[in-house]
Amino acid sequence: MPSPFPGMDPYLEGYLWPDVHHRLATPISDQLMPMLRPRYVARIEIQVIQDATSEADIGIMYPDVTSIAILSPVNKREPGLSTYREKRRQLHAAEVHILEIDLLRRGQRPLAYPRIPPSAYRITLIRAAARCADIWSLHLQDALPIVPIPLRTPDADIPLDLATAFTTIYDRAAYDLSLNYAELPPPPPLSAEEQVWVRQFLSPSA
Repeated sequence: MPSPFPGMDPYLEGYLWPDVHHRLATPISDQLMPMLRPRYVARIEIQVIQDATSEADIGIMYPDVTSIAILSPVNKREPGLSTYREKRRQLHAAEVHILEIDLLRRGQRPLAYPRIPPSAYRITLIRAAARCADIWSLHLQDALPIVPIPLRTPDADIPLDLATAFTTIYDRAAYDLSLNYAELPPPPPLSAEEQVWVRQFLSPSA
């Protein structure tokens, strides 16, 4: 069954997040491969960083010219935050397109800029050699978007449907059997407005 939420499910940001994090790369790769071949391929890499927690994995999928990073808590706090930012800087310097998927409310955003509106989740696309980024700022009420995956010139962007990828893992992993929607979601605490919306949204099924 699908998640009751229209987009990212905040109840998955707790102890289940490492499982979500590892699973999400596979349907993303599966979705892109038919559009990439025969000129490109997609590969999944798990990069392990020394960290005291069990959340120290960074899943990065590398087609030939685009890095797709699914952020974990270690990427959003020091020292992992600085490590991730340096890795992103190196990729950008190498003229690699970078798609950053941040489906966690906790921690510090790797790309900090005061004009970016606050939001629960964020998708960031930094194109090779570009001085600015495309940003999708998402709230709990928002569906996950279809985002472009840039390739080499003159090849056109290809679409990545994040909602389909997320729905696939939610159903296959049977997350509904592990979650109690009658309780509050894991930290960080929701705002008063978000709490009201979640209670009202879940009331028919909670």
